[in-house]
Amino acid sequence: MNVHRDRAVAPLAICLGVSWVLIARVAFAETTPVGSAAPAETSEPTSGEGSDGDGPRSETTPGAKPSPDVRGAIPIVAYTYSASGAPAHAVGVQGYGLGLFARGQNATAGGGGSIWAAPVDRLTLVGDAQRNMYGNFSPSAAVVFRVLGDPIEGWSLGALGKFKIDGFAAGPSHDEVESEIELGALVSFVRRGWYLDANGIAGRGTGDDGETDVEGRLRLGRSLGELFRLGVDSQARVRAAGPRYLPNGRTWDFAAGAQGLLALGEFFGSLTAGPSTMGLTSSNVGWTAVVSFGGTSL
Repeated sequence: MNVHRDRAVAPLAICLGVSWVLIARVAFAETTPVGSAAPAETSEPTSGEGSDGDGPRSETTPGAKPSPDVRGAIPIVAYTYSASGAPAHAVGVQGYGLGLFARGQNATAGGGGSIWAAPVDRLTLVGDAQRNMYGNFSPSAAVVFRVLGDPIEGWSLGALGKFKIDGFAAGPSHDEVESEIELGALVSFVRRGWYLDANGIAGRGTGDDGETDVEGRLRLGRSLGELFRLGVDSQARVRAAGPRYLPNGRTWDFAAGAQGLLALGEFFGSLTAGPSTMGLTSSNVGWTAVVSFGGTSL
């Protein structure tokens, strides 16, 4: 079994992530000026989602500090983007590992890390760097902009712009860079503990072959108590123009899986596992797993 050996990437990303979160807490912490009156405390929730255990909560009880909930403040866990992005002035990071197993080819492993920041309300910047399932170094930069709605109101409509590199030293002479520009529409809905994120994305390669893909992403599930979320996360892609066939010999591929997310204060961990044809070099259906750990300031 030939497994890629860049296993130090994910642990390193986690260590960097913890450092970034601690820095972010200092940089973005809201403080009360000396001599100013403290805001009146209330026992009523000021967020429409506070009683459901979804999204960043702002409710307080007398003498108690609001407990953060990172479950609704992560722009992307595995496959699907949230239309609401991250809360204003939040910074977060996560490190993750990828695994793929399928008949007819060697098992592969990859991983990487991502960092995001919301410098102002509605705008979230996401940077990612990973070794993907094909063994290529694949960095990307994305912008998520919430156009309408509000996570407190329970729904959001957003837009996505993304530039990614799928590999260096590509082409017959190994001197080409495979890159792609993606644009998408994002929708998120949260109500009474249930959540749904849906993405429609179109991407076009920057090369001369006119490679164009259309994809849909869907994440849905339910919050269980104050700490856990259980659901599914998925992604499906179709080649619309350019070279018709993907490495798996099809014009389409997908990845989907059950997803569990556990939040403890400002930190979180998740596991997404299920069937996949992405990353395959044969027409078989394999199994993929994504495990991640990270944190965010709220």
